[in-house]
Amino acid sequence: MKAGPFLAWLAMKGILAAASLLPLSVLSPVFRALAAACHALGFRRRIVTENLRAAFGKEFPAPELDRIARDCYAEYGRIVSEIIASDRLLRRKEEHFEALGLSILEKAVRDGKGLLILSGHIGNFVVLGYYLRSLGFPMTFVAKRVANEHVNREIEKVYGRHGSTIIPVRGFKNDPQGGMRLYRSLKRGEIVVALVDQDAGPEGYMSTFFGLPTSLPSGPARFAHRAGVPVATGFATRVDGRLRVEIHPPIDYSSAGSPDAAERNILDEYSRRLEEKVRKAPAQYFWFHKKWKSLPEIRARYEGSA
Repeated sequence: MKAGPFLAWLAMKGILAAASLLPLSVLSPVFRALAAACHALGFRRRIVTENLRAAFGKEFPAPELDRIARDCYAEYGRIVSEIIASDRLLRRKEEHFEALGLSILEKAVRDGKGLLILSGHIGNFVVLGYYLRSLGFPMTFVAKRVANEHVNREIEKVYGRHGSTIIPVRGFKNDPQGGMRLYRSLKRGEIVVALVDQDAGPEGYMSTFFGLPTSLPSGPARFAHRAGVPVATGFATRVDGRLRVEIHPPIDYSSAGSPDAAERNILDEYSRRLEEKVRKAPAQYFWFHKKWKSLPEIRARYEGSA
């Protein structure tokens, strides 16, 4: 066993255990302060800055982009605190949550035909699943595996908290076993949530996000087409101090005569809906990942060579 991965896991366990003892009124400010420190120390700051420049550089001046960046760090500090305190939040759902579009989930359960919900790294995407599960909806999360196996197990525990099922995948085109589990879950009539907004490299489907080409994982859309199940979108953003969980109507891909056409119809509409949400709440998007690393000019800016 290598010491580095084990120590990273041990540190993660220790922080979560200590944080779980704090009252919610203290927990959120503490993690927001930690996030502010990460910003001050430059942790992934170049990536956040370059992503915001790519998305909003023609619309907002530099000081406004800097403000959004700082707010983004603070928001994700708060998100971590909410995940840790999710038990307490769910005990007072009416105070902390509101939901739109639950009839779409109710229909999926009633029909028993399955439903794929495409989500993204905006707002508290983890607590979205917790909340829906607490309302009685059976939820299955697709969770991408990370290299550190110890940390990976903890991530799966986080997603699986409150009774959700987890499908761990390495990727959708290089992990036949994970892909088959996803397909079978859909065929069994389950509600499956997949986050498909991170760069999928040359194997992904090239859609558009903020006017720029963006590579998206295509596996979930193709499996949904193959299984013949509807594909909706769902996001959880903070509105007026509460987490608003929104399930949007299924994407119409009935005219698609092939898996390629279904992929195009589903992912282009998904990307459009995600961009619409991000424009309304730019600081709530996870700008920390290299969204456009498939584009050489932006990848060079991530690396500081342009």
